[in-house]
Amino acid sequence: MFYAVGEIVLVVIGILIALQINTWNEKKQERVKEREILIDLVENLEINIKTLETNIEQMRLLDQSSKFVLASLYNKQPYVDSMQVHFHRARIPKQKFFLSQTGYERYKDIGLQIIINKGLKDEIMNLFETVYPSTLSYSNAVNQYLPDFDDHVVQNFIYSNKKLEPIDYPKLLNDHYYISWIRAYKEGRNDLIKMGNNLINETARVLHLIQDELK
Repeated sequence: MFYAVGEIVLVVIGILIALQINTWNEKKQERVKEREILIDLVENLEINIKTLETNIEQMRLLDQSSKFVLASLYNKQPYVDSMQVHFHRARIPKQKFFLSQTGYERYKDIGLQIIINKGLKDEIMNLFETVYPSTLSYSNAVNQYLPDFDDHVVQNFIYSNKKLEPIDYPKLLNDHYYISWIRAYKEGRNDLIKMGNNLINETARVLHLIQDELK
C-alpha cells in the first residue's frame, strides 16, 4: 500500500510539473506575441506621425498660396504669370490622408488580453477606437468639396499643368464669392493643421508609452 501510494504521488507530482511547464511555455509564447504586437503598433504609429507631418506640410503650402492670392486681390496687385500656380493651390480645400491600423487590427484578432499592462492597453484602444475616428470624422467635415465653387472656378479660370489663369483678372479683384471661399478654405486648413499637430502629439505620447514597455 505504501509503495502504491508513493507511485500515485509521484505520478501526480509529474502531472503537476508537466502542467506547470506547459503553462510556463504558453505564457512565454504569449509574451513573444505581445512583443510582436507592440512592435507592429510602434511601426503603425511611426507611419502615422510621418503621414500627418507630410499632410501638414502640404496644407501649409496651400495656405501660403491662399495668403498670396488674398493679399494680391485685397491690395489690387497687378497681374503676373507667377500668380497662376497660387490660384491653383489656393482653391484646393485639403489633402486626403489615411492612418495605418494594420498592427491594431492584428492586435484585435489575437485578443486584447495579450497586452498585460492594462494602462497601456487602455491608451492604445483609446487612440485607435476614439481619438483617430473622431479626428478623421472632423477632418472629413472641414473644407468639404464644394461643386458650386468648383464650377465658379471653371467659369473664371483656364487650367493648364497645375496652374490657373484668370480669364478676367480685373473682374476677379471684385469677385466677393471667389474671395470669400478662398478665405474660408484658408481658415479651414488652419483648423486642420492645428488638429494634425494635436494628433501628432497624442500619437507620439502613446508611441513613447509602448517603447517604454518594450524596454
